[in-house]
Amino acid sequence: MNHPHHFLEDCLFFNVNAFSRQLLKLAEISFAPLNLSPAHASLMLILYENPGISPKKLGELLQLTPSTITRFIDSLAKKKLVRRKSSGKASALYSTDRGDDLKSAIAKAYKAFYINYSHILGDHRAHSLALQINQANRELARFSMSEPDHDPDL
Repeated sequence: MNHPHHFLEDCLFFNVNAFSRQLLKLAEISFAPLNLSPAHASLMLILYENPGISPKKLGELLQLTPSTITRFIDSLAKKKLVRRKSSGKASALYSTDRGDDLKSAIAKAYKAFYINYSHILGDHRAHSLALQINQANRELARFSMSEPDHDPDL
């Protein structure tokens, strides 16, 4: 039986956000045992690879605003997983020993998450979607940076 075509089926904005919510549910299941959000786990992985990274560079890599990065760092510092080291106006971020102890568990949770969604979507499709979305995101980011009157909150 055919169902009537709905305009949201062709809406990239709606579909990407709905897809993101579904992925987030899967990710939250993977990271729940660590008492970390998927976003906090991603931040930790970047810190492991880039000890001493600045909050600004971290925000660029995670594509998050400075206020969101500050909130994330504050939350992880409260859990004693991240520490700040200031030198003048510059700030550098490091994983603590406690944060380092989670490195293997975070990597395993990410792998379980990847295996889970790849199993559901198929390996090739999951990989292809990731590459396509990454490329589209870069193109949209270049466009939005070139728009002088662009307000991201509108």
